Amino acid sequence: MTVLADVLSVRRQFARSANLERDAENAEPLDGYIVTARALDVVERIASSALGPAGGAWSVTGPYGSGKSSLGLLLDAAFGPAGIARDRALDKIAEASPTAKNKLNQALSAHRSRSRGFYRALVTADREPVARTVLRGLHRAVTRRYGKVPGSAEFPASSLLKLAQRRVRRTEDPVDPSVSELVEIARCMASQDPLLIVIDEFGKNLEAAGGNESSDTYLLQRLAEAGQGAGLPIFVVTLQHLSFEEYLADVDDRRRRDWAKVQGRFVDIAFTESAPQTRALIAQAFRVSDEQLHQRIDKWATHHAKLLASAGITDLSDPGTIAACWPLHPVSTLVLPELCNRFGQHERTLFSFLAGSESGTVASLAADIKVDCSDDVPSIGPEAVYDYFMATGGAGVSAVGRSSRWTEIASRLRDANGMSSAEQRVAKTVALLNLVSASGAVRASAPVLDLVDSGSKDVLAGLEQRGLVTYRSFADEYRIWQGSDVNISELLEAAYDRATDRPLHRVLGAVYELEPVVAARHSAQNDVVRLFSRRFVNGDETVVPPAPLDPIDGELLLVANPGDGLPRLSEEALRSSGRALDDSDRVRRLQSKPVVAALPEDVAALDSAARAVAALSDVLSAPQVETDWVARREVGERLASARVQLEAAVTSAFSTDSCRWVLLDDDAGVVLRPGRGSAPLSEAADLAYPDAPRVPNEMLNRSDLTSQGAKARRILLEAMIERSAEYRLGLKGYGPEVAMYEAALKHAGLHRPKKAGGDLIFGKPRVRRGSKPSQSSRQIERLRLIPAWQAIEQVFESAKTKRLNVRDLYMTLASPPYGVKAGVIPVIVTAALLARADRMAIYEHGTFQLGLSADLSERMVRNPEHFEVKHFANVSGPRKAALDALGARFGIDAGIGNRRVGNVLSVTRHFAARTRRLENWTRCTSHLSDRALAVRDALTEATEPDVLLFEALPDALGYAPIPATATDAAVGTPEMGGGGG
Repeated sequence: MTVLADVLSVRRQFARSANLERDAENAEPLDGYIVTARALDVVERIASSALGPAGGAWSVTGPYGSGKSSLGLLLDAAFGPAGIARDRALDKIAEASPTAKNKLNQALSAHRSRSRGFYRALVTADREPVARTVLRGLHRAVTRRYGKVPGSAEFPASSLLKLAQRRVRRTEDPVDPSVSELVEIARCMASQDPLLIVIDEFGKNLEAAGGNESSDTYLLQRLAEAGQGAGLPIFVVTLQHLSFEEYLADVDDRRRRDWAKVQGRFVDIAFTESAPQTRALIAQAFRVSDEQLHQRIDKWATHHAKLLASAGITDLSDPGTIAACWPLHPVSTLVLPELCNRFGQHERTLFSFLAGSESGTVASLAADIKVDCSDDVPSIGPEAVYDYFMATGGAGVSAVGRSSRWTEIASRLRDANGMSSAEQRVAKTVALLNLVSASGAVRASAPVLDLVDSGSKDVLAGLEQRGLVTYRSFADEYRIWQGSDVNISELLEAAYDRATDRPLHRVLGAVYELEPVVAARHSAQNDVVRLFSRRFVNGDETVVPPAPLDPIDGELLLVANPGDGLPRLSEEALRSSGRALDDSDRVRRLQSKPVVAALPEDVAALDSAARAVAALSDVLSAPQVETDWVARREVGERLASARVQLEAAVTSAFSTDSCRWVLLDDDAGVVLRPGRGSAPLSEAADLAYPDAPRVPNEMLNRSDLTSQGAKARRILLEAMIERSAEYRLGLKGYGPEVAMYEAALKHAGLHRPKKAGGDLIFGKPRVRRGSKPSQSSRQIERLRLIPAWQAIEQVFESAKTKRLNVRDLYMTLASPPYGVKAGVIPVIVTAALLARADRMAIYEHGTFQLGLSADLSERMVRNPEHFEVKHFANVSGPRKAALDALGARFGIDAGIGNRRVGNVLSVTRHFAARTRRLENWTRCTSHLSDRALAVRDALTEATEPDVLLFEALPDALGYAPIPATATDAAVGTPEMGGGGG
């Protein structure tokens, strides 16, 4: 008797998982490797990049068991030295694309690496810092090339690599390699031959990074940048199951954003196979040795292809594919890809079912299936697939969080006793189709079930009568059904009535969460991230713009009822916001943050989808549904489908070409051009922030600094205060504080020589305009810091008569038209205070401060509202003349010096010292002239130096206060008389 196992074999490579460390030196794993479309995409990207002098970085993201490790082995062999492994890899690539093979050979030739190949740092990550993983990979790349770590003559970074290895391997106090060390080793390798770094299981590094602060983000950034642009040929490939952000879901928002920016330096490649590609893999797995059987299989496949086509299933209507996948029944072939993706570990589970030796696999079933000489060809139907997953797929189900529906179906079939073999076959087929399909032709419909059992109609009637399955007419499918006493239709009808009574914008706000959106084009052009919050509003709503110090740069209003008109800014917002015409007279520019309204053309689909989600959410929370898991499952599935429809409706209704976009002002608003993507928001940001400075440093130019960024800024501010006359403020090396200095101060012209060859000072950027402006002048104008500096000067000038709270200055800079980010503001404000040290006084909690120290600066950064500044107007005009006269009369050096408001303090200190030397009788007696008593009281009761000299003493002497400017003078500056003791 002939059984299926006698004529069918499964290719060996499908029965073995890949391991980078074990298989990297072995060509055998490549024998049966199939270069799929997704693998070819990765190879072509790297080969195309390698044709140039620089490198690149790629992040390959795919689920468990999707073949990422095998891809790593393919890359390792293809870019390796000449030999059997590379020949096999190139042959495999050529089978998929001769062009890709040619590109790869050209890349090897371009780098003169056809013989030696690339350095290949192939490594599997562990739960450890990225630095350790990269060091292990680089060490392996060197030892694979030389057999050991060679001397410095052959490999100049030899001593550095050996030292890093010794330190990290110490049993006591191991030290991870630094970023600079690893980058230097990588650069040394890439200067000899291109370096390919492949990190498998990179998610383990990311999981470890979630638990502590480290330099991992900086290392990956440096490695990626080292191989990009005009860098060296360094190619970095990470293989992981999720995106960087998803691994770090539990860390704080700031660190998650940092990692997201790192991932932005990598080209993300989704490594997931489509169902047709998975079926192509299945077709490669089997080999039939009986030629006569081949003819019968072809006839059988042609018959089933016609049946599938008549059932409306086009995914598997090719007889050749059906025949190649034999002995699987066509329905089994249809459900396996999605079943493995949802409830298993993708290709790993697929290949285990096809080639595994345990019970229920194709290989084990083949030993019991008879193959006779009749025209009927036996096949492995969906009931066998169900049995295999039921026996071995539990762990995979739990791992992906879909166990609820699986458990429901499994328990229902397990508890159904007394079913015939036909009933079991049909019920299990219904179960599989329920698990893998939500819509489309591949569902548990009567035509599909008839493919499995020609008598399924009668079988289904019996199963319905037993209450095991139910027919959903709206979806034209059968479902495994547990049964429920809850009247879902009645609950839904009442919930719909309640949802209909609520305004649409409130319904949307309750059921659809909106994330902020970036004005992409504006952000890219201005080296800053402009973020707009979003919310649903009614057409006649009155809105308040975001506060000046809010990290959000603007607001996008999604108008759910455009027929009610255009939202308007509140009267309070208009009163508190000045306005000015921009150069184009296009908009009356408000000094409040921009608010954009999106008015859709049609909200009918949006209205229907939103109220459906609201009603289903309402029913899902009903007490009777919460306690009935069958009803809860039914409503939950409907809600999931409704949410998908709502997502599509929101996207469609508020797409850029489906809306009218209006920037709100104090009139009818300004219509914005729709464009593509976030183009309207970019235009709004252009209009709102025309004078925004460009600070090309993403660590500083942001609203919320990272801990590393805050530390670097603190170091920078300290250097500004204590070493302002030194080159680069005395900062050494290439740390982040140096990058901040160059971006915000040096290149912007805020820290410059007082005169050619003179000491460095802080001051307003100098621009030489003319027919041939200098390169530094062009750079200063491009960075656009002059308008913000002029705004600070204007605020300082307004503080001559009363103190100004520093928080108000921050608000001015953060508001339009400047829009300076919170990270930058303390740097330029400190620079301005240092530039105006001769005339600007600082108060903390109302107390005059003698100077701006590093400690005081740190407190000002944390709590600007605790500080005030005041302009003493003491370096020119009437007050300067008065100070000079007092200095001459009393023999005081009234120069500015190096002290803050130095001439005011010199005179004040002289008067205070003489007052302290007065005898007690003189300090207490009332037997003095009225003028002398008034002078004594002014000297003993004074709290502010400028008030004492320019107001209290002149008043005591019968003179008018000394004004800040000559134009304010009502009377001339009085001649200072009296002196001596």
